Amino acid sequence: MTPAHGAPGLIGTAEAHAKINLRHRVFARDETGFHGVETLLARTSLTDTISLFEAGPEAAAGGVNLAVEGPRPAGVPEGPDNLCWRAAEMFLERAFPKRGRPGVHIRLEKRIPMGSGLGGGSADAGATLRLLARRWPRLDERDLVELAGEIGSDVPFALIGVPMALGWERGRRLLPLRPPRPRPALLVCSPIHVSTPEAYGWLGRTHADPGSASVLPGATRLADWESLERLIRNDLEASVLARHPELSETLERLRSCEPAAAAMTGSGSALFAIFRDDAERARARHRFSASGDGEGPDIVDVRLPV
Repeated sequence: MTPAHGAPGLIGTAEAHAKINLRHRVFARDETGFHGVETLLARTSLTDTISLFEAGPEAAAGGVNLAVEGPRPAGVPEGPDNLCWRAAEMFLERAFPKRGRPGVHIRLEKRIPMGSGLGGGSADAGATLRLLARRWPRLDERDLVELAGEIGSDVPFALIGVPMALGWERGRRLLPLRPPRPRPALLVCSPIHVSTPEAYGWLGRTHADPGSASVLPGATRLADWESLERLIRNDLEASVLARHPELSETLERLRSCEPAAAAMTGSGSALFAIFRDDAERARARHRFSASGDGEGPDIVDVRLPV
């Protein structure tokens, strides 16, 4: 698709990787009203693609234009509600505070399903920021991470572009980790949409241990799958599955295929299962598909962390 305004020049193209939360602990609310979290993020091989163009001279100065295409464009906003639009607008405002603000066109090829807990919108925003910073290196790394955190909790992880990291404080504090060797996995993507505020609202007072400390092994042991498998946990999972019994049934079917680990990612509704090798994943995929009614959720083969 050719951008609509003028004769723009391509700034660059970047892959925006879906993530999963291998571990997601939720603690008591802080003084701002947000829950404290500790999350272990892993990047997957499922991606959207961002192409960024600089507007031609006849385009309106400082404008942002977005076109969405690809296998999953339905329902994806093409205006200011889209996180990559918001990322571009906020970056340009801060990089060009007075005058001379350029216009940009964003082409988003969408493959990561919306409302799934896979961080697709955040990944798109992070990739957009990387491309903008490469073209106009006016903000230092600290300012970029701060800007990313204002857009969304998963955007700083998407921005720094590492395979795996521990995150705290709504993603603003990140510890990149040496990842284990990538493993094959299945993502099971339901049409159910779960918003993050809903998921945290359902948690409410039913959370078993708000404020308790999380105990993790040393960072070097997090590069070992045997250690990671024992740590996989999502404090949002029980309350989301209680409100969507069909997701609970799907997760039980997935676990019956004997993966090394399986859980819900983020606030849902996507589920993941990790396998030791490709043959094990292929058998599980066949078994999972055979156990359904023929009209089940989408199943995507991925590798992680990448």
